[in-house]
Amino acid sequence: MDKSEKKERGVLRRARRQHGFTQSSLAAELDVDVQTVRSWERAGRLPSVRTQKRIAEVLGMPWEELAVFTSVLDEAEDEDRTDEYSLTPEMETDSPTPTSEATPLPIVDEQADWDQEPVTVPRDINRYRILQRIRSRWIFGVLKPLSATPLIPLRFQQRPDATANPWRTSHDFSQKMTFSYPEGTQIIDVFDEASGELLILGEAGSGKSTLLLKLTQSLVKRALNDDQLPIPIIFNLPSWAQKRAPLIDWLIEELNLKYQVPVALARTLVTNDQVFPLLDGLDEVDLPVRPACVEAINAYRQEHGLVPLVVCCRSADYNALPEGLVLGNAIVVQPLTHQQIDDYVSRSGEDLAAMRVALQADEDLQEMASTPLMLSILAYSYGDMTPEEAQELHSSRAIVLDQYIERLLRRETRQHYPPEQIKPWLSWLAWQMRKHNQTEFYIERMQPDWLGNSPQLHGYQRTVIRFITVLQCIVLGALAAWLKGGLKNGVVGSGNGILGLFGGGEGNTMMGWMAPGIGGGSQGGASLIIILSIVIWLVTILVGSPSIPTLTPQAIRYGLFSGLRAGFKLGGVISIIGIPFFSIVGGIQHGISYGLGIGFFLGILMGLLRGMGAGLRYEEQQKEPVPAKKASFTDRVIDGLTFGVFGALSFMVVEELLQVSQQSTLIYSCIVFLFFFAAYGFGGGTNLFPALAQTIKPAETVLWSWSHMFGDMKENSKKSVLVALVTGICVSVVIASVTSLFFFNVRYGIRYGLVFGTISGLIVGIAAFLTSMLQSGWSSTILPPEKHTKPNEGILRSGRNALIGACFFAPIGGVASGLACGIGFGLIGRLPAWPVMGMAFAVMLAIMFFVIFVIAHGGIAWIEHYTLRWYFWRAGFMPLRFVRFLETVQADALVRKVGGGYMFTHRLIQEHFARLYERQDDPS
Repeated sequence: MDKSEKKERGVLRRARRQHGFTQSSLAAELDVDVQTVRSWERAGRLPSVRTQKRIAEVLGMPWEELAVFTSVLDEAEDEDRTDEYSLTPEMETDSPTPTSEATPLPIVDEQADWDQEPVTVPRDINRYRILQRIRSRWIFGVLKPLSATPLIPLRFQQRPDATANPWRTSHDFSQKMTFSYPEGTQIIDVFDEASGELLILGEAGSGKSTLLLKLTQSLVKRALNDDQLPIPIIFNLPSWAQKRAPLIDWLIEELNLKYQVPVALARTLVTNDQVFPLLDGLDEVDLPVRPACVEAINAYRQEHGLVPLVVCCRSADYNALPEGLVLGNAIVVQPLTHQQIDDYVSRSGEDLAAMRVALQADEDLQEMASTPLMLSILAYSYGDMTPEEAQELHSSRAIVLDQYIERLLRRETRQHYPPEQIKPWLSWLAWQMRKHNQTEFYIERMQPDWLGNSPQLHGYQRTVIRFITVLQCIVLGALAAWLKGGLKNGVVGSGNGILGLFGGGEGNTMMGWMAPGIGGGSQGGASLIIILSIVIWLVTILVGSPSIPTLTPQAIRYGLFSGLRAGFKLGGVISIIGIPFFSIVGGIQHGISYGLGIGFFLGILMGLLRGMGAGLRYEEQQKEPVPAKKASFTDRVIDGLTFGVFGALSFMVVEELLQVSQQSTLIYSCIVFLFFFAAYGFGGGTNLFPALAQTIKPAETVLWSWSHMFGDMKENSKKSVLVALVTGICVSVVIASVTSLFFFNVRYGIRYGLVFGTISGLIVGIAAFLTSMLQSGWSSTILPPEKHTKPNEGILRSGRNALIGACFFAPIGGVASGLACGIGFGLIGRLPAWPVMGMAFAVMLAIMFFVIFVIAHGGIAWIEHYTLRWYFWRAGFMPLRFVRFLETVQADALVRKVGGGYMFTHRLIQEHFARLYERQDDPS
């Protein structure tokens, strides 16, 4: 659009303004709604002939001269031309909501066209989406709710000497001069005058962050209409202190984490100077690293000096820095004048009569009231007070804030929680937010490190590990009982379990020549439990790993020795315990047979599980820079007892439901107890899901990429085949050796081992392939802040996504595994009942796939989150119903809801509560 066209299309807007009409007043005069007027000025629609004549009469111009429309670029001029500050405690990006008793007459910005949207078609959709996220998050989410609150004009003073200008000399007196901008100057005009390099200073509560928001609003409108302009994006500097990375790296990370911009795109935007940073909260950066933060900003300016940059900071904190920022200009938001304060108090009439008297008599109180935030807090604190009561309110900021909070909490609307509970809970929350450099609080973002290095953290970690592992033990124990069957009506065998349910017949008839099993009392279905356990153990490792591991010779050797060591240890101990136990029950021969058999059974199982697990995790352990802290012997004993009891109880319940002999149930329940005690208590079962209870990572959003899946298919296929071969060979060799050497002949042992190895290898290979395809195509991440619409939405979404994904992938894994079992039992085992075996294993493994997937892809975060909240509640840090509590204090104007998160209504309020917590923690 050329300049002449812009000028023509602005005629209607200019004519309206020349006659003193706002869009709202013109709409009222014409008896239409505001949106209609906006549409005319944007060329969105044409007035009717009758309305055209009416517009011409009202504006005193022929319609032919008015029949042109404004462009989107002119929208910014319809905003109020004065930067004003809302006189409620809610006015910085983290400020309080309006209150009732002492609220002065409103000064509403009627010309703020909040609902206007750009009508230009975006050429760069990614750029457009980022700008819309900024509008949604900061303009509509934070600034718009403040637009209808009482306003007061802000005044600026230029401070050229506040910045580190490289052209300045000791004799440059112009750089030492200061002057005040005329009243009504817009922040966007100051920004333009500074050529896009601006430092905004001011006292706490003076309106710095509000100015930054209004500046962002104007800059976003410009960027929406000019693709050549960089994207203005607000960044909160406190998070820089966590890693202290170069500013460009931090900007890229923040774009990804806070605005959900893909890393590759974020890097392109930042490195190509397409991002315009607006940095808020320099004073909130930890004091020891604040100078380093300034150095990082200046280093960024050296490399990207042509990109506009705005920084906000408290005056006192900035003046204490050893080095200033290299920026073009600096302004200081000026304190309110006595006249402004008096006008504000006068508008409230008799409600603030006591405050007016106190201000006249107390100069310290006048100084305290010189910022809009403290003026509004004082107004609320003094509201409806008598002069006698007002004299008791000392001119100390801490005392005033205490009184302000006390009055808010003592209102008649109070429900659910008394003030004595609210104060310590909010104090702890404020302290944690300050400690972790957070200005916004999302319930789902709480992490275990909020417990500190305390016994509570250790208890939380063990609870999460035990809870998740118990779930696996319960399911595995139940499936083992269902597969084994048992003694029923004088008949022993798997026919009394799931195999019989699918038509396998009584006893172990469907097992054919494989009915004797491994030997040593492990007949029929009892031996099949080995396959089930191996598959579940390895699938859990594969699903819980970030990618399919590469089995190198070193990994195989490491796994072999680990498995042999673990198998001999457990098998020997169980045999020593089992022989005398079973001898008492059925004689010495029975004791030796069953004692050795169970020892070998559990030793084999433990050796296979531990060995293959160690091999698959070898590559991951080598990459881990710091080994995870191992559980103590006491923890392991407690873990083993817990897992053994729940696994055995689950086994026993299913056996009872199948009406199996109670003696058989008791014997095998003891075996199951020993297995879970050893395998999950001491054999690494608690490490199947790595890094439990360390960092909560909810799967709030889920994406599927077919291109990634097909792109990785070749490499994943190779790895899966290798995993299948190693698993099949290991299982075949071990089973064949034990069966041939100790119980049956070599021919039987080799054939039996081959069937077992083939089935195990095929299922594990299929599971590895499906898991790798899933991990390549499936990706999950957290929601951007502007997408949070209700509290704790991220955790709820995580649980839901886990269930949906499991419902889709579990049947696929079950059917594929069932086919693998059918191939093994049919083609190699030559069993007529192979369809029965395939269907039974398909059902059982589908159930286990479902449980594993739910836990690994969102369920862990759900469990960790609610366990953490339970520990917080038990420690007295928060109420059990935390969301209801936050909604309550939001009604009290102490916190403000921002989408699905919360923020203290102002940083001063947050700091005050944080100091209260420190005083509670350290009474001295």
